[in-house]
Parts: sequence; structure tokens; C-alpha cells
Amino acid sequence: MFRSRNIPFIMSGGGDGLESASLVRHGSTAGRSYMSETGVQREGASGRGGSGSGAAAGVAGAGRDNVEASDELDYVESDAPLLSQFHEDAIQQAGTGAFQRLLLLIVGLGLAADTIELFVVAYVIPSAEVELCMSGTEKGWLAAITFIGMMIGAMIWGSLSDSVGRRRALLSALFVNALFGIMTAFMPTYGNFMTTRLCSGIGIGGGIPIVFAYYCEFVTQAERGRQLSWLLVFWAIGGVFTALMAWIIIPRTGITVVLDEELHFSSWRIFLVVCSLPSFAAVIGLYHMPESPRFLLEKGREVEAMMVYKKIFKWNNAHNPGAEYQITELELPSGTQRPLRRSNSPQGTAKNFGADITHGLENSMGLFLQLFMPPYFKTTILLLFVWLASSFGFYGLSVWFPEYIKLVTSEEYNRNATVIKNTRYEDHLINNTRLDNIHYFNVDFENVTFKKTVLNHVLFLNCTLYNCIFSDIRSSKTFFKYSILHQINFTDTDMHSYRFPDCEMDNITFHGLAPGCQLDFDYNIHYKEIFQENLIGQLTMIPGTLAASLFMDKLGRVKVMSISMTLSSISAFFIWFLKSKTGVIVFEAVFNFIFISGWNGLDIATTEAFPTHIRTTAYGFLSAASRIAGVLGSLWFGQFIYSSQAIPMLTTSVVLLIGALFSLKLKETKDNLV
Repeated sequence: MFRSRNIPFIMSGGGDGLESASLVRHGSTAGRSYMSETGVQREGASGRGGSGSGAAAGVAGAGRDNVEASDELDYVESDAPLLSQFHEDAIQQAGTGAFQRLLLLIVGLGLAADTIELFVVAYVIPSAEVELCMSGTEKGWLAAITFIGMMIGAMIWGSLSDSVGRRRALLSALFVNALFGIMTAFMPTYGNFMTTRLCSGIGIGGGIPIVFAYYCEFVTQAERGRQLSWLLVFWAIGGVFTALMAWIIIPRTGITVVLDEELHFSSWRIFLVVCSLPSFAAVIGLYHMPESPRFLLEKGREVEAMMVYKKIFKWNNAHNPGAEYQITELELPSGTQRPLRRSNSPQGTAKNFGADITHGLENSMGLFLQLFMPPYFKTTILLLFVWLASSFGFYGLSVWFPEYIKLVTSEEYNRNATVIKNTRYEDHLINNTRLDNIHYFNVDFENVTFKKTVLNHVLFLNCTLYNCIFSDIRSSKTFFKYSILHQINFTDTDMHSYRFPDCEMDNITFHGLAPGCQLDFDYNIHYKEIFQENLIGQLTMIPGTLAASLFMDKLGRVKVMSISMTLSSISAFFIWFLKSKTGVIVFEAVFNFIFISGWNGLDIATTEAFPTHIRTTAYGFLSAASRIAGVLGSLWFGQFIYSSQAIPMLTTSVVLLIGALFSLKLKETKDNLV
């Protein structure tokens, strides 16, 4: 909250330890001094020249002597408001401008990579299943492995960021995602493909908790809600990017997918390479960005923090080269009683990064346990329930929408099948054509030749085939059931044994049976509809996020969250009336528009609800828990695609209403200093 430099003010204690001590900041044209509620002055220029300097120096000496006694202590809670207020003043003085816009673009690309990671598998599976010969179970595990990787990454990198720094942790996480993302495109087998997908998921899962904390520590409290909302626009942009690239690169029909597999480097592999580019771009940009100054203050690296503030000021005032940053090193709160950890955790050199990681992992359990201790326990539990409810409902519906569209399309396709009954074909040639969606019932075929033909969704039910030839045949979802086959010759076909359930077969010969994968790939998949559904659903999130930015600071995070989740809960009842593809797509668009505001409020509130020393640890834990809920939601909703619309409707409504009720118990965070 901005205050004039010349007006002293008092900031009273806040909730959950974020502002646990009152501050008195004394301002004058000579400088400022910062004071805690204990009466110990943390001096700026004005204090250093007066009688308080001796006391402050004594406190400083005692504090630094304590470092020699114990290197374990990194954080004393009573100093958090002091550092937060100084940081807020420093960021206000540095201003908002070109630096924040560039940083928004860079970390936004990292956030977009999260959406890409979530949706890329849905586009790749239909194509990759042909080349990698994936069964239904294997496809399910491929979808789940990304969530598992994200869960692992969130827990590991969330705590690392609170120990080794935002920038280095985020840089390493995004690099892991980019590296293994592009490696996935070159994996020849299912096992290798799964391994690289897991590692890629670990990387992006680790980046998400850091993105929000890193960016919010470069913006002022007054602009934080709006700025973080703009950052969240990139999450939707990532989904739009994935859908557009899939539309351009991946074949749009099942038969073209099969033809595409004959190429040396399939289209879906090119698609994976393209989808790894945002992560690589974020890594390159982030390499040139500074560490979070708030993190540097927390670790006692005040001089480095001051250099960052000056760098931000210089970027934002490039048009005014004569401008000078008015906060000086003399105003740094270096007289705090917070013990400063000695450099047993090296600061910034590449050769010591491994030691930093080891140190961070050793401290991770201690940071994690703080989430379940006063004063953070209640906030952690409330946010946990809101995260679980949101993820279960959103990701569950994200699976249900496209699968229900497939069901509606399939039912419509089956209703339009051509049925041929009680007919006889004799001395007939079916050559160089495609038989599509035909059901032969009680039909006799004698001396009939099928040559260079595609059989797509063709059913021979209770038929008799005698002295027939099938040559150069490709088939999909084609079966002979309860039929009699006598003296039949199959040459260069994919007529494997599973296509003849409950048939009487006599004198049958197979020549040149198609080698390799015997899975029955569906040629009838039309990816155009899938691309359109995902694209429209993601596009509506952009205006939804922009709309949320208008109210995030006025109403507050908690109100936006609860209103959005309540409206989403009510809208779920319209699932009952969805009977067509168009209806599903329109409902998904409206639902995403409403729900994304609540999700954004949850992201921002989570970032602001915890102090600097456990901020990303908390977000990492909650993000990891949400991934588990997402998997469970996907499995639950997936069970009822073919049975009832009532269960997804009621589940979504109840779960999101529970999330809304828990969100009302949260304390508002918009006035918290970071």
C-alpha cells in the first residue's frame, strides 16, 4: 500500500504471520528509518546519523554474532513485515513499466508451457498410438504420467525455490521441461516415450509454483492482482497455441494418420518439437533476468537486492536517463535481528548450484512442516480443500467434454449406417473403393473379390461367404460375426483373428498378413471436431481472465473465487440438457468463462497467503495435491460417459459448491505485503 515518503504511518498486525509485527516508518527528506513493534530501530540514512545508530549497531552486531553460533536459522518471523514494507517501498520507487512487461512475457511463456503440457497428449495420442502400438490401458497411463510428473516436480522445486532462489529454480525447472519435451519427439518406443513425458512433466510441474511467486515479487501491492491476472492470460494462450499448432500440423482424419505414419518423421513428432519452443524461449529470456529482490532480502543479501531495484528503475526510466533512484544503500534495513545465514549455501555460481540443491532438499521437510503449524495451518487446510475441489471438477469435466462429443458423434454415425439385408452378391468385383459404415445382415457372397479397398466400420453379421478373395485390404472397426466363411483367400490384408468372433471358418488362407501392431485403429476419428472444441474452450478463457482482472483488486480474491465457483456450480445443472455437439461446445465455453475467474483468484490468493520463506513450498504442495485430484476427477468422470449425464452434473455442482464454501472461510489477501 503506497504511502507518502513524508508521512509516518503505522501498519498493524495481519493474519497468518504475514504482518505479525507492527511497523513504524519515519520518513523525511533526509531518509527513512524502519522500526518494529519491539522498539528496535532499523535505520535508514536518518537513523545512522543520530543517537539511535549505536543501538542499531549493537543489535546488528548481536544479530550477526548469532550467525556464528547457528547457521541453521534463516528466518525470524518478526522481521517479515519490516522486509516486506521496505520491499514495497523499493518496488514503488523503481516503478512499473518496461521491465515488468518484459518479465511478464518471459514468465508468461513458462506458464503457457503448463497448459501445453496438459493438452499436448490429447492431440498426440490418436497419432502416436498407431506408431507406438498403444493399447487402451497404455494410452490411459500416458495421460496420467504427465500429472504424476507435475505432482513430483511441484513438491521438489517448490521447496527448492524457497532455498536456492526463484530465478535459478525456475530456470532449471523450465530447462528440464524443454529438454525432455523435445527428446520425447525422438523416442522410438512406448517405454522411452513414457520416461521422457514423465521427466518433462516433472520440469513444468516444478515451474508453476515459482512463476507466480517470482513475478509477484516484482510488482507493487496495489497492482499485484491486475498484473497476476494478466500473467494468467498466458495459461489460456498456451491452450490456444496447442490447439492451433495441432490444427496446422497433425492430420485431421483417422485414415490420414495411418498414411502419415509411413513418413520418416511423423507429423505428431514435429508437433511435439514445436510445443517445446515456448519453454526454450522462457529459459533464454529468464537467463537474462535478475533474482527476486524480495528473496534476496529474505536471505540477507541486501546489497544484491539493492542492485536489482536499481536495475528495474533503470529499465523503467530508459526514456529519462537523468532520473536517479532515490532509495540508497543507507536506507537498507541491514540492522535487523534476523540472523543471516553464512555462505554455506553459495550464491549464484554454477559450480555451487549442486551444493545449493542439496542444501535446499535438506531443508525442504522443515519448510513443508511449517505449513501445518500455527499460524499457517488453517490457511493451508482451507486452500487445500479449495484446490482439491477446483481440480477435481475442472479436470474431470475437461475429460468428459471431448469424450461426450465423441459419444454423440458415434451415436449419430451409427444411426446413419447403411443396412443391407437378405441379399445375394455373386461374381462381383469391389475394386479401389471405400466401404464406409455398412452393415450386411444375412447376406450371401459367392465368387466376390474385394481388391484395393478400405473397409471402415463394416459389419458382416450372420453372412455366408464362399470362394471369395480379399486382396490389398485395410480395415478399421470391421468384423465378421456369426458368419460362415468357406474357401476364402486373404492376401496383403490386416484381417487378424480378432475380426472373426463366433464364425465358422473352413479352408481359409492368409498371405502377407500386415506385420507389426495388431491394434484396431479407428479411421472414423475426425480431429477437426476435437480441435474446434478445445480451441473454443481455451479462447473463452482469455476474456474470462481479462474480466477477472477488472474485479480482482476491487472485490478481492476471496469474493471473486467464491462467486465464480458458486456460479460454476449452478451452471453445471445445464449438463442435463446437452444432447448435441454444438450444445456441448457452447456449454464448455460458458463454463470456462465463468470458472477461470475463480481459478485465477485461487492462484493469486495462494501466492499471497504465505510469507516469502515458504511461499513456493506452499504453492508446490497445493499444486501437487491438485494434480492428484485432477487424476481422480478424470477417472471418475470417465466412468460415466456412456451411462448417465446426471452423475457428472451432480458431481460437478456439489464439488464446486463445497469449494466455494471453503473459500469463504479464507482471509482476504489483497492487502498483504509480500
